[in-house]
Amino acid sequence: MKSLPKYRNSFFTRLILSYTVFAVVLIGLAGGYLYSKANRLMVDEIARDSQIRLVTAKDYVEQTLLRKYEDNLQNTVLSSIFIQNNSNLNYLLDNRWEGNSSRIVSFRQDLDLFKMMNEGTSYMTVYFRQENYVVDNNRFYTQPDNSKDAAFIKRLGQEAPNRWLARKLPDGKQAITYVVKLPYEMPNALPDGYLFVDIDLEHVKRSAANIMSSPLEKLYIFDEHGQLIVRTSESNPEEIDLLRNAISSGDTVKEITDKKQGKIVLSYLDGSKSGNGWTYAIIRPINSFVLSSGQFKSSIFVGCSLVLLFGLIISYMFSKQFYIPMKGLVQHIRSLYQPNPVNTQANEFAIISSALNFLGQKIVTLESRAKTNEMKSLVLGASLDLEHMDGLPQDCRYMVAHIRLIEGYSDKFKQRFAAIDETIHREFVCLNPQEAAIIYFLDSNSTMEDETIAAHLLRIKEEIREEIHFGAAIGILVHSPEEIPISYQLAQQAYRYRFVYGPEAIVLHSKISTFHSSPYQFAFDLYKNALKAGDVNGANRFIDEFAAILEERSLQLETVELSLLQLVSTLYQVVIELELQKLVPPSNLFDELKKDTLAATIDSIRSLSERIALHVRESGSHAHADVILKLKNYIDEHLHEDLSLNILSEVASLAPAYISTLFGEVMRETFTEYVTRTRLDRAASLLQDESRMSVAEIASLVGYRNPQYFHNKFKARYGITPVQYRNANSAVTMAQ
Repeated sequence: MKSLPKYRNSFFTRLILSYTVFAVVLIGLAGGYLYSKANRLMVDEIARDSQIRLVTAKDYVEQTLLRKYEDNLQNTVLSSIFIQNNSNLNYLLDNRWEGNSSRIVSFRQDLDLFKMMNEGTSYMTVYFRQENYVVDNNRFYTQPDNSKDAAFIKRLGQEAPNRWLARKLPDGKQAITYVVKLPYEMPNALPDGYLFVDIDLEHVKRSAANIMSSPLEKLYIFDEHGQLIVRTSESNPEEIDLLRNAISSGDTVKEITDKKQGKIVLSYLDGSKSGNGWTYAIIRPINSFVLSSGQFKSSIFVGCSLVLLFGLIISYMFSKQFYIPMKGLVQHIRSLYQPNPVNTQANEFAIISSALNFLGQKIVTLESRAKTNEMKSLVLGASLDLEHMDGLPQDCRYMVAHIRLIEGYSDKFKQRFAAIDETIHREFVCLNPQEAAIIYFLDSNSTMEDETIAAHLLRIKEEIREEIHFGAAIGILVHSPEEIPISYQLAQQAYRYRFVYGPEAIVLHSKISTFHSSPYQFAFDLYKNALKAGDVNGANRFIDEFAAILEERSLQLETVELSLLQLVSTLYQVVIELELQKLVPPSNLFDELKKDTLAATIDSIRSLSERIALHVRESGSHAHADVILKLKNYIDEHLHEDLSLNILSEVASLAPAYISTLFGEVMRETFTEYVTRTRLDRAASLLQDESRMSVAEIASLVGYRNPQYFHNKFKARYGITPVQYRNANSAVTMAQ
């Protein structure tokens, strides 16, 4: 065994593998066939077991769990509690609620008793259609619209009776609801009302989870519309999508490999087998099954492993007789070339090939690196005593372009640049990952100028715009290699104008050298006055004209920056004069407002200008907001007194008409609307809490001297009279 390491990853290993490959292929074919047969056996066994599990789950949910509520509702509630002589339900179906508060309280207690007797019940509700009122196990509503379940009550006539449906309760809980038409067992007659019971879905979920044989099994129930209504454990959207796809495919059992759980089995029971039209589905990890096919797979694996081991032993014995011819050659190569630790473990042929390739690549790399460094030094002007200088074309002129990479790297740009077939002779030099230089070699008799080179760079930009984004600047034309650094330095200076033209612009030094250096005399007082007046449009109009002049007059970069500095200085002068340091804290304001481009800088100045102008304009818009809030408190404390705009005018020392205008702006409603609403809300509270006070006394306490006028106003707001309001709230309080 000590001799094995010297043969590892060697030609000897290749010989062994060549002899064993045939045996491996035969073993793989035979084992694969047997393994697929075992898988088929396993899937068939899972199909039978899963369908049995689903039928059991369906019978439990519909025939045991939900059937209990149906039987209790029909046999216990309808027979024992409601259907009796002078029963509350039969009486209330045909009579109004007024004058029958005691029956309603008793009836609500009957509903509450049913809820307590049946675990999982959330609500039990009766809608009396003819008299149009609602009673549930918690409250009594004189109008169905006052009920939190008003939306469902309105569509009761559209729901199929004696069938479970899933819905969301007003309190946010998920439930399933069973609706019964009243009177019961008269399906063809026009109903006098409806009774429905809501069962908490969490209770159904817990009950269904108890019948699962393993915590890894997950039961899902979908309604007839395909919406998920019950799941026995937490799941993710991917599992639900897998179930829906399996159901739509029509395969009752499907085996899928999941990233988190490994292999899982999806099974479902069609909705036609459910009395409610529900589809039952189950997810079971494959490792939750104890199948005979698993033992069969283990036997296949063990048998194939033994055959493979025997083949390897035979192959080793034959290969050993043909090995060792190359050991002397390999040892000689190793004495001349020491490969890296990875290559020392490689095959003998790979070691020889690696040594030859390494030497060749080393030579090419050293030559390329030397040329690259010398070209970089040439462009930057570091040294003119260069070995590769003689390799440059001599009888020509030179022009250098500075390249700045915005997206991408210079090495990749160089590769793409070299792949483009161009007739212009040039040399690409990578300076750093984000910067490069291109030296263009132009014939002495050529009429090519920097605009031709700019057009060439634009074509390059269009061809690689999906991969690389760059900006560029072009220097001057020079006549000797020694002047190449001068052309590059001027190109760098020209690229500073990206502030005006954008980072992806192509700037020509010959063009910017003609720009004006004299600053433009702007009327900054107009801008200053607009800010002080809170005139947002005026300030923006000045900034628009300012930006247009800077872009149209072809000014030098220093002149543009001076104009921007003057604009920012004017802006901060307004901040100081108006004492707005809290809005614009003192700092190096110009550095903060200046961005990468002129357009972005103008936008940042415009944004700050708008904030200042809006602050100036709005600082006086609601100066009397505190006064209005003070008057609101006065109204709340003097509801029992006469209130008018004239009285508030004396309190605030402001004109009545001005108070009316300010009141609407601050409170978002008129003075009259606010007083009426506040008085009626106070009256409703007193009617509910102060049972000993008469309606007339309450009307007087909230500022109504005429009880009939108060009666009309109260009914207009609440839909019922003050007496009816008090009686309805008293009945609900007694029932609770």
